[in-house]
Amino acid sequence: MFRRFAASAAALAAALGLASAPALAAPRDADPALWVVRDADTTIYLFGTVHFLPKDLSWFDEAVADAFNASDELRMELLPVDDPASLGPLIMKLAVDPNGRTMAQRLSPEDHAAYVRALQDIGLPAAQLEPLEPWFIAVQAASVMYMKAGLDPKTGAEEILTQAARKGGKAITAFETPEQQFTMLDSTPEAEQLAGIRDLAHNREEGLAIMAKLVDHWTRGEADETGRLMNAEMKDTPETARILLTDRNVRWAADIRSRLDRPGVVFVAVGAGHLAGADNVRDLLEKQGVKVERVAY
Repeated sequence: MFRRFAASAAALAAALGLASAPALAAPRDADPALWVVRDADTTIYLFGTVHFLPKDLSWFDEAVADAFNASDELRMELLPVDDPASLGPLIMKLAVDPNGRTMAQRLSPEDHAAYVRALQDIGLPAAQLEPLEPWFIAVQAASVMYMKAGLDPKTGAEEILTQAARKGGKAITAFETPEQQFTMLDSTPEAEQLAGIRDLAHNREEGLAIMAKLVDHWTRGEADETGRLMNAEMKDTPETARILLTDRNVRWAADIRSRLDRPGVVFVAVGAGHLAGADNVRDLLEKQGVKVERVAY
């Protein structure tokens, strides 16, 4: 559960001032899945990203690079956050419990003790995080865990694509604002947020193993396997799945469908879980009569 929060708010890692993982040597070839939607005067590529990636992957080449280079516009979940400090007021507005409750008041004594030990093991100050919302703590904890495991948002797909778009003078647009995304995270049910905290407290090694599987499926272009793993991860938190996954897929599919009414070439890059699994963006487009083709390479 806490892994879903981290994937949805990877931009927060920059605001938290997290250090990058050390560089690795020889790159490994990766061939993530890529799809395309076309009409007479519009081409839209659909690329599923992973927000935290190891530094030794070589994926921005071959068909992915060709599609990106042919595009006029990069469209992502969020616009790049150039000034992490600008997120401070938003974090304070949404991440602090408005009723003054602490994590000790939300959890049983046993779960709270396990949660504190988990944060200490990760390297986060449990006492300072006590008055914050569970979703925000889950985001911060997962981000640090991933980075310590050698995964990094600075080598994640969005960051690489952003830098390439800026270098190439491409337009960069987004489906959502940081406030919209953080508001969604904040609106997830507290019971499901706390399920994520218990997951963090008791199953964090399993969480890292699942993240490693997701990255492995992504590098191999195994979209169906990625979707199955994502669905399994979300089955115990259905309302969070609706808010962070299904409802957004509906909005994004409508956005992509309407974009076909204007000419141009667009490279859409969103979390891989939005392009695989139940009610994904590709399937929703197909239901609207839009043909989505896998790019073979």
